[in-house]
Amino acid sequence: MASQDREDPVQELIDQYLPTETLSEARNLVHRFQEGEAFKLYVVRRMWLVIPAGLVILLVGLACAAATVLFLAGGSSWLALPAFLLAPFILIGSLFVQLYVFFSWLESRALAQAFRGRTKPAQGALARWLAKRTGANMGTFPPVPWILAAVVLVAPLARQCWRLRRRRPRCY
Repeated sequence: MASQDREDPVQELIDQYLPTETLSEARNLVHRFQEGEAFKLYVVRRMWLVIPAGLVILLVGLACAAATVLFLAGGSSWLALPAFLLAPFILIGSLFVQLYVFFSWLESRALAQAFRGRTKPAQGALARWLAKRTGANMGTFPPVPWILAAVVLVAPLARQCWRLRRRRPRCY
């Protein structure tokens, strides 16, 4: 009964996108950073690039939190309190998702550098275009917690874009 030993593919898909799996994977990533010399050395040598990327990540996180507040509080005064209570969770969640994906990508780049001959060619149209035009090898794309990313990144920014698009210039 080998088929009973395997987990349901739908359940595997759900488990992959649950935040609990992402949290445990993030803990493992931090542990690998602390213990792994190649990963740590790769990040330290590129600190002059990691710091500006971190500032951009912080800016995007603040924009997501502000977009949530503006969207909810701008619609009704009754939604102002929930908007301000929700904003820190959106900020922390968006920072978590962005930093998790960024450092997962850095880890894959560090591993690719450590094992130079065993890297895969660029996958995806954008990666192939970048490799062809600039010679930049983006490496493999890290796993993205899509449900969490949709809730804390895509939805706030999409709401703000929708709000800005609906705003018409006023003529006085």
